[in-house]
Amino acid sequence: YDLPAHGLSDAQIDDWKKVIEIRAFAAKEIELLRSAGEVGSSLQAELDIEIYVGDEYRSLARFEDDLKFIFITSKVNVRYSEKTTAKYAVAVNVQPSKHAKCDRCWHYREDVGASAEHPTICGRCVSNLFGQGEKRTHA
Repeated sequence: YDLPAHGLSDAQIDDWKKVIEIRAFAAKEIELLRSAGEVGSSLQAELDIEIYVGDEYRSLARFEDDLKFIFITSKVNVRYSEKTTAKYAVAVNVQPSKHAKCDRCWHYREDVGASAEHPTICGRCVSNLFGQGEKRTHA
């Protein structure tokens, strides 16, 4: 098969490589919660990623809100920190979501039930089904 050209620059490919590397690390952390019975699936998890290397942070920050789709979680927060006692350049904190699960997309979101007309789905799904829909750029 001839695959179509991807059209990504070398910098974009490097960003994807960093994201994939950090995603693998996060998946291990999620699995620890899953084996402890604190989450049933990765979508039930929320990630707080603290990065101590500027290039790594910029690579992840470029993906913005699409990170939750790339990491297959309900939420990803990325922050940069200059001070660390961490062993690695990245620290991933995983916690179970405190929000309700959307019946359509299965993400755990704060806005599930915000629409009186659609009380079992999230605002993103309401927008995708009945409004303008979301704009995704990476995933």
